[in-house]
Amino acid sequence: MSETYFDIIPHADGWAYLFEGRQSAVYPSYRLAAEAARNCSEQLAGNRRKFVLRLQDLRGRMHEVEGRSDVWLPAGRATTAQLGGAGQA
Repeated sequence: MSETYFDIIPHADGWAYLFEGRQSAVYPSYRLAAEAARNCSEQLAGNRRKFVLRLQDLRGRMHEVEGRSDVWLPAGRATTAQLGGAGQA
């Protein structure tokens, strides 16, 4: 099975994703860009390829992002829900 990469990259106006060398529209948040990349991958799911979401760090290196049902987050980042709701009123 071949892998297809969706790269989430910072943009001057927010975040975008790259797929097959083409840049998406720019989104105001990482979460929206990740959701758009996930939606695009779901539309292409019939091609039976493995889709990998990667995030570009400040040094230009790409890091694979762990999948989640609600949104793809950078590997190693904990959400408020994962921390037991810390900080929620």
